[in-house]
Amino acid sequence: MKRTLPRPRRRTALIVVSAAILVAAAAVVAVVVLNRPAADKPPFTLSTPLVFRPVLEVEYRDSCTGAELPGDESGTCYRLGEGMTVRQAREVREADLDGVEWALLVSLTPADGAAFAELTGRLAAEPDPRNQIALVVDGKIISTPAVLEPITGGEVQLTGGWSSREDVTAYVERLTP
Repeated sequence: MKRTLPRPRRRTALIVVSAAILVAAAAVVAVVVLNRPAADKPPFTLSTPLVFRPVLEVEYRDSCTGAELPGDESGTCYRLGEGMTVRQAREVREADLDGVEWALLVSLTPADGAAFAELTGRLAAEPDPRNQIALVVDGKIISTPAVLEPITGGEVQLTGGWSSREDVTAYVERLTP
């Protein structure tokens, strides 16, 4: 004997299946929109510019002269060359690298990304300490990583020895409007 569902049950089942499909589609759209690449985001003006300058010389002494900037370590003085100033970015955010160290991630505009690739390409060919790039914010050196190869693509990951999310988030908030 063949049994068929009464009409109201079929209609209810159809409505439930249709609703589930709509919810799933909405979830997919939300994930795509919220996780779109930084390259798709419009640039915004940074609250304070990021300055990238090549390290020309490192001296270790108690106080720095007028042409030098003190580093993040006591007694370290840096003489810096001309670099580039970033005034706009597509994204600035923090990232947990390994559960211990945090990084500041900056997505540059295409023009700044090309200039940064050229700058880091030059630095990668230099011996230590001239292969270092100083990240300067508000006249203070935040980080001086060594550049081992050109950084292309406009995505910059900056490490500054930040051991907590709060430390790097303070810089994100300082840079973003």
